[in-house]
Amino acid sequence: MKLSLRSLLYDLVFHEKCPVCNGDSHFKYSPFCEFCWNKIEAFSSHRIVRGKFYNDFWNYIVSLNSFGAYEGLLKEAIHCFKYGGIKRVGRELGKLLASIAPPKIDLLIPVPLHINKLRKREFNQSAILAKQCADAWKIPLSLTLLIKVKETKDQASLEARDRHSNVKNAYKVTGLMKEIKVGLVDDVVTTGATLMECAKTLKKAGIKEVHAITLARTI
Repeated sequence: MKLSLRSLLYDLVFHEKCPVCNGDSHFKYSPFCEFCWNKIEAFSSHRIVRGKFYNDFWNYIVSLNSFGAYEGLLKEAIHCFKYGGIKRVGRELGKLLASIAPPKIDLLIPVPLHINKLRKREFNQSAILAKQCADAWKIPLSLTLLIKVKETKDQASLEARDRHSNVKNAYKVTGLMKEIKVGLVDDVVTTGATLMECAKTLKKAGIKEVHAITLARTI
């Protein structure tokens, strides 16, 4: 009854339409409707240990664990969250990511944003995803161990060949956390340049293993 009342109040106040089917949006997944949201597809196997990413990717990352493919409704929902600033969608996307089996890790770390980007966007999308995973998996989360010290261009705006140089030396470890296994959380992996640069920085600081965890990956 409580959920029905909440949904009714939401419809009366916002009355949004699903951008996919033009049906009434659901308060949990708004602006998407429940029917379309439940059509988001997951990979049959979430973990990979080989694949074509940036040249040195697998030298620094032990495994890549992703919920689904960066296409269709999942891609649209990520854009709605990341660029549209709708954090409630991000929390639901985080629950999707948290539904996969985690790698064997001791700590979760989101890919950080530079302070200027964080002020502009007002939230770190990777941190929101990581928080949902930390709660579901009962794994500690650090938002300060890895920071971004160089302001860079948006990776999505660059050609694949330019993405590695864009993020080179952009990250810094703020403390000593040697001989632990870390899960590095990001929203999307395409070339793998950002994850690899973060992992490279963590490994130089003495981290034993880095496992990448992303909501989506290109296929």
